[in-house]
Amino acid sequence: MEITGPEYSKIVKDWSAAVKRSKGYPHLQVNNDGKVQYSFIKEFPNVSKKLLYNRILEWLSVSYGIFPTYLYSNQEDGKIICSISLKVYDNTTSSFTYVISIKDNKILVNIMNLGYQVSTVGHYSGDTWIPDSSYYSGIDQVFPIILKEPLKWNYYLDLMATINKQLNNEMDILSDFLINYDSRYIF
Repeated sequence: MEITGPEYSKIVKDWSAAVKRSKGYPHLQVNNDGKVQYSFIKEFPNVSKKLLYNRILEWLSVSYGIFPTYLYSNQEDGKIICSISLKVYDNTTSSFTYVISIKDNKILVNIMNLGYQVSTVGHYSGDTWIPDSSYYSGIDQVFPIILKEPLKWNYYLDLMATINKQLNNEMDILSDFLINYDSRYIF
């Protein structure tokens, strides 16, 4: 399909307006294969691998209600792997996999397999019952946003920005939990 000059100008103008409304294009981390994957290295001086391992398991249980049977963990290897879902909007959740590698004094958190699910509740449309439905997509399927329907640009830009913010907040919360761990138990 060939785009004429005026059509191209309109697309660029509409795209610029959408990005401006969304306060910029989302800055998601990608791996060497071009897939969305976050990597965070956090250092915790004078904290042993064993202590970091146990504190992270506690954080996962407190934050997500995850029990050891719902995750892979190996203290000797310093590895914890689990899948998480977070609410993005009323009808949308994000999902991802944590792969946490632990050494003395530091952790590497990789967040991969990012996706989102949109669910709709069953309802009547006139006299017709529309059943519950859901749609799942990997985050990588959203890009490049400009090639999607223009009516969905703002939704995708906001979705990506919201998920990006959530993932960065999760890492801040984990760091805070690990740093302030001892003060929680002084009573």
